[in-house]
Amino acid sequence: MQRGREVHRAGLAVVMVLALAAPAEAQRRRDDWDGRVAPPKAYVGLGIIGADPMGDFGELVDDGWGLELDGRFPMGGDGVLALRLDGGFIVYGHERRSLCFPPPIGCRIGADLNTTNTIAFAGIGPELTVPGRVSPYLNGSVGFSYFVTESSLSGLDDSEDLFNTRNYSDFVTAARVGGGLRFQVGNTSKGPVQIDLGVTYHRNGVAEYLRKGDIIDYPDGSIELLPNRTEANLMVFRVGVAFGLGGGPVDDRR
Repeated sequence: MQRGREVHRAGLAVVMVLALAAPAEAQRRRDDWDGRVAPPKAYVGLGIIGADPMGDFGELVDDGWGLELDGRFPMGGDGVLALRLDGGFIVYGHERRSLCFPPPIGCRIGADLNTTNTIAFAGIGPELTVPGRVSPYLNGSVGFSYFVTESSLSGLDDSEDLFNTRNYSDFVTAARVGGGLRFQVGNTSKGPVQIDLGVTYHRNGVAEYLRKGDIIDYPDGSIELLPNRTEANLMVFRVGVAFGLGGGPVDDRR
């Protein structure tokens, strides 16, 4: 409950900053347009993310890490409102066991049995931004989260996965709300280069998933799965970079 209030307060703070800063920044953007500098038509971003599992999910699994890719498409020349698409993955558990093959191969050729617990996610929704060299933003999206546990073999001296097998999976609808700051650190011929610092609440609701240790191996080669069913919500922190595309100087030649 306390976490929910904190997220709500953070969202209200970002909205207040947007409301106060948007008019001045919109005027600056209009001045840029008068100077024949076209704003970017789109932005693409890539970030490293860290995940803090919440509630019952946090009691069962460790912190996670992953990557996120997003695209933003401004809905007007001032760039305050945009359509945002995002997607990525979070690894929240990993196991590795060294194995030997049965005779006559034995341990002459070794292998690693790798099991990875992953959440893949994607969504679409609006974003409000105060464009500028320091840009606060607030966004929300609806989409899905895909909880999947997979196992594979790899050689001891290489990282190529073989015999990849999906052990368990669950697909849930999801909603996300987030905010943060982008800092302009440079420019290309098509638009700004920004450092992106943000936080997003992933509301996945109830999901079924495996965690580290939930696959039991028996001597006869059979296995037993011990799935969990809880709410699986996350607080996700992002450090990334974003690039403007499709903007730059306007060609006045007729």
